[in-house]
Amino acid sequence: MALRKVIQRLNTPVSELDRQRLRDFAASQPGVTPIAELAPRALGLVVGEISSMRIVPRAGSPSLEATITDGTGSLVAAWTGRRRIAGITPGRRLLLRGRGAPTGPSGQLLLFNPDYELL
Repeated sequence: MALRKVIQRLNTPVSELDRQRLRDFAASQPGVTPIAELAPRALGLVVGEISSMRIVPRAGSPSLEATITDGTGSLVAAWTGRRRIAGITPGRRLLLRGRGAPTGPSGQLLLFNPDYELL
């Protein structure tokens, strides 16, 4: 049995193993909703890892956007009026609390100025 699991892990792509590890971590946090199950316009608590960041000009003011993924889906957290926030870097895990609004043709959720806690 153990040999079969080892062979399966060796044949599984690293990206899939990372997604599974992230899903397991997010599921272990109490009171957290998976990103894929987060309803638009509903207050939610999610845990995830920052996969990318960018600075976007919005109405003449910069906005820091971070794409957060938890292995089930992804969302964008935007902090208006900020170019950087200490501790918010790619690869960092954090807990976000906010209300998501669907954006773009894909309907990806966007959280404006969410409360966050670095993990």
